[in-house]
Amino acid sequence: MPRCSAVLIALNEQSRIEDAVSSVRPFVDEVLVLDGGSTDSTRVLAAAAGAKVLEHPFDGFISQKQRATGLAQYDLVFALDADERVDEELGHALQAACAAAGDAGLAAWQVRRRNFLDGRALRASGWYPDARLRLFDRRQARWSGAEPHDVVEASGAVGQLPGHLLHDPQRSTEEFRQGSLLHAQRRANSLARSSRALYPWTPWLHALGHYLRKVLLAHAWRDGRRGWTIAWVGALGVFAKYSLAAELRREVPE
Repeated sequence: MPRCSAVLIALNEQSRIEDAVSSVRPFVDEVLVLDGGSTDSTRVLAAAAGAKVLEHPFDGFISQKQRATGLAQYDLVFALDADERVDEELGHALQAACAAAGDAGLAAWQVRRRNFLDGRALRASGWYPDARLRLFDRRQARWSGAEPHDVVEASGAVGQLPGHLLHDPQRSTEEFRQGSLLHAQRRANSLARSSRALYPWTPWLHALGHYLRKVLLAHAWRDGRRGWTIAWVGALGVFAKYSLAAELRREVPE
């Protein structure tokens, strides 16, 4: 019977790591947490919840997740973030998929992520169903993307698991705003190093495009005040990303 490892990376996640590990622990054969150098109780709490805890200095989301995947005991890997929880339906589906993986002929499986804002699940706004590839055979998949937005790319057929990943159920509007700006800062660094042209009007055009896509294509209005907040805060984050990237590029000598 195929065995399965759940992997998480963490850095100062003492308020969330225990719930994340506990949500997936009953459904897999191993939970591995790769800690990036926490100065709080993250490692202690993760171990107490049943995880195997290893350490490596954090050097980026993509490289750290690829490293954690390689350190897992089993080739079937389920990736989980510290601010996510596995609901019961997904847990049982994960368990069944791992047991039958050898006969399924699949390289990976997608899951639906249910995002929350101010205590309520989002129905639209580009935040649902928010399909993510999270269960995969590491021999046929690897982490990719552009920091800090990591994705799993699989080289074979992809299936679908029922149930949901519950993403950050306690997230408030203020936490979302702060997180959006933090992501903008991280993304600006890699954007500044790229060859992409950055003009004075670039931040404005991309921010407007983001806002219109959320409202018109992602139907943000269906989520009421929360949807408008997602569209507006997201646009501000996009504006900040391109503005910071242009500023960083001007500071770097040719």
